[in-house]
Amino acid sequence: MRYVVAAAEHSSFRRAASALNITQPTLSKRIRELEDKLGILLFERSTGGAGLTPIGEEFVVSARRVLAELEAMEARAKAGKCGDAGRLEIGFYTSLSAGALRDTLLTFVKQHPDVEINVVESARVSLIPLLDRGAIDIVVVLGEPTYSDYAHMSLWSDRIMVALPKNHPLAVRDFIYWTDLKSERFLMSSRDPGPEIQDLLINKLTSPGDRPLIKSVNANRESILSVVDGNRGITLICESATGNIMPGVLFREVRDGNGPTRVGYVAYWRRNNDNPALKQFLSLLQAHPAVPLASNGSLT
Repeated sequence: MRYVVAAAEHSSFRRAASALNITQPTLSKRIRELEDKLGILLFERSTGGAGLTPIGEEFVVSARRVLAELEAMEARAKAGKCGDAGRLEIGFYTSLSAGALRDTLLTFVKQHPDVEINVVESARVSLIPLLDRGAIDIVVVLGEPTYSDYAHMSLWSDRIMVALPKNHPLAVRDFIYWTDLKSERFLMSSRDPGPEIQDLLINKLTSPGDRPLIKSVNANRESILSVVDGNRGITLICESATGNIMPGVLFREVRDGNGPTRVGYVAYWRRNNDNPALKQFLSLLQAHPAVPLASNGSLT
């Protein structure tokens, strides 16, 4: 088909062969073989050149369309092989309203517009089985590396923030110490990452004979922040969730004697996952300024 299209464009077998960097007898033979196979005459040969027959003109229209599609298929295949096309499934239970994960996703989409991104927000207990059976490529969760069956990368850390009503007495401060929160009523989500943050809260404020007042709520972050706006309590969230602006809520950093309280993130993926798009995403995660250099050795 390429030979036929070239001959049609140049109106000459000789000039077409030269453009294709092949010999004229080779081009003539291949076109004749195609004509014999199809049982039609594509060109009228003469000493002045080669002109398309009416059926040859129809053939060239179809041939150009087929060749264009073949080139597009080849380009897509090459892009998929290097991770510039394809599909990437990302599991998480944190917020995408702000923070490093959101930044990384936006950068990846900008750099790889032909990769289809699908994000799966669910609890850790659901995400790990999805990862195990290959339904998702990578999960990003809170905590230190604990799943030894998977490859992993330690990521950035988030500050713990307290969400307060704007009229709360502590709202006038730039930051708040844990000891300032001992008498507060906390509304904590029973959905991930709420239980992990609640464990941190208990660890920070529990003393002999004294435990923080915590009400566990089966609701998402946004719903709990709405309740905080109604002066029914306060809550703790990761810094990456502070992009959800509530008119009556302020966020303040929580500190102890060593400075801001932080929680780390870790990414897990299957060691045998050969998705090129995943490799590109991992490279972008590793290059994020907030990822510690020590994680560079955890990519296996």
